[in-house]
Amino acid sequence: MNTTLSLVVACALFGQQRNDAPEPILTKAPGVEQILRPKLTLLEEEEAKAKGTDTWIIDEFVIVSPRMITVDVPGKQPSRRMYLYMLWRVTNRGETPRHCVPGYTLVDDRGGVYIDIIAPKAQRAIQAREDPLRPLENSISAIRMLEGSKEEGLENSLYGVALWDATPLPDPPAGQRRTTIDPKLNSFDILVSGLSNGFKMLEDPATGQKKIQRKTLQLKFARPGDEFRPHEREVRYLGHEWIYQ
Repeated sequence: MNTTLSLVVACALFGQQRNDAPEPILTKAPGVEQILRPKLTLLEEEEAKAKGTDTWIIDEFVIVSPRMITVDVPGKQPSRRMYLYMLWRVTNRGETPRHCVPGYTLVDDRGGVYIDIIAPKAQRAIQAREDPLRPLENSISAIRMLEGSKEEGLENSLYGVALWDATPLPDPPAGQRRTTIDPKLNSFDILVSGLSNGFKMLEDPATGQKKIQRKTLQLKFARPGDEFRPHEREVRYLGHEWIYQ
């Protein structure tokens, strides 16, 4: 099967499997959402106290394991695009407003690195599928001061979506960077920045240059399956950890 035919078959099967119209998902079944309520480590708290800095980490971050959707985007080749997306919600339950600057980077097991994209048509289709009444922000429109929600009954949560183009395109020519997610991946991480202002300053012993590493959330997923028939049910959440990078 040649490359063009493989692409046509993959997109056709994907659309046929969903009848080209995903059903709205207005409620989440138990276990679908991953609710994270992180805390600073004891060492981080002691270092912040010693330096007199206000080091913080967001009180609550919730995700739904990545899903897939197809959207017709005129002007693109091919125009029928497949997107991988992850819903998220962030809540500041303290009294002090926090500067929300979310960033999402997908790193796969084949060495691919993909920063999330802004795709208005796909974002509207995702909102229509998930909850038409709740606006979703992207990594640009979400930038703001996030007010606290300490008072009982008050919840100033911010809802958003991170998305990537997952259209199963052939490998690019040698020397060119791939811009769509590799359909042959088996696992991937999503690195989430902007949930804490924690950082470490490291010095390269060889050059003496200093480098800042920021506290980052690493979400781990597996995606076994056929590259020609990708399905969101194949994505499995494996866990998370906090790293500096």
